[in-house]
Amino acid sequence: MTDGTYLGPGPVAEIPGDIVPSMRHALDQWESIADHIDAQPSIDRVFLVGAGGSLFGVQAAQFVLDTSAQTPAVSFNSDEFFYRAPASVKPGALVIVLSGTGETPETVQAGRWAQDQGASVVGVTLKAEGPLAQALDTAFVAQTGQGTQLLLQLLALAVVRREDTDVSARLAALRALPEALLADVTAFEPRAAELAQEMKDAAVTPLLTSGSLTGPAQTFTSCYLEEMQWMHAVTINADEFFQGPFEVFDKETKSIVFLPEDVTRPMGERALAFLEGYSGPTFVIDSRDFALDGIAAEQRAYVAPLVYATLVSRLAAHWAAARGYALEGRRYMWQFAY
Repeated sequence: MTDGTYLGPGPVAEIPGDIVPSMRHALDQWESIADHIDAQPSIDRVFLVGAGGSLFGVQAAQFVLDTSAQTPAVSFNSDEFFYRAPASVKPGALVIVLSGTGETPETVQAGRWAQDQGASVVGVTLKAEGPLAQALDTAFVAQTGQGTQLLLQLLALAVVRREDTDVSARLAALRALPEALLADVTAFEPRAAELAQEMKDAAVTPLLTSGSLTGPAQTFTSCYLEEMQWMHAVTINADEFFQGPFEVFDKETKSIVFLPEDVTRPMGERALAFLEGYSGPTFVIDSRDFALDGIAAEQRAYVAPLVYATLVSRLAAHWAAARGYALEGRRYMWQFAY
């Protein structure tokens, strides 16, 4: 790693101060989102489209749709969506397209194509003036990544509500989340520092998880570790682990487990039991360990992926501080045409 991003180990970047207000800004868009979804003549199918971190970013919303909506939902990489051209992308399809910068060309192309097919296309982005928002008839704009996660959840809840399902308890949980999220992420800082010291020199970082925590896990291994720290890392589904990957684990293997509170938790517990018997040090981040003050017990699993979406950014900050490599460095991305 010789591109000049090596700064040497140093202090960790502070937790951003705009988390709570940016989440409030997103929550304030609920009525507009609900009205937009209610105004659709029909919604027969939902597509969630993004590339890289944005594809991972839609996974929590898809989990909600999979488990709470009768309307089928599927997620696609932006380019795969465009070239595969699903036949059901037509009037009656709702296509939710995520790009934080709004500048990912594959995602802009995918959104335009879906709109040309007559689908109802909604963009979620951080830039009202960006190419994605400008290309689409409808876009909801957030101020931070936490905000985009909330907008996606609100869109999913609006689809569920359209089916005459009460979503008031989930909305109440989202409204209580900003302060609870910040408190739990802040309290996790010492643990994040410990994990970074333990894992900063790992030859490969396997992260096992399932269900609603899959997106945050993929964001951590692919975006933060591979893209920004140039470390070999992989997210492994807790059941797929037993279909082959567990054969490369031994007492020298260090790994991380994100353990959810959702219905897939038994998958993670099974994987953890194996790791504790046959693998090396295993670092568990259990959703049950977060206080989530103000969140009803039955809604903890629902909001957990939003907490982890911020948590992985803090883990990345601690990895960068411990290893001495800035998160901004790239060898290839944005450096030339590819």
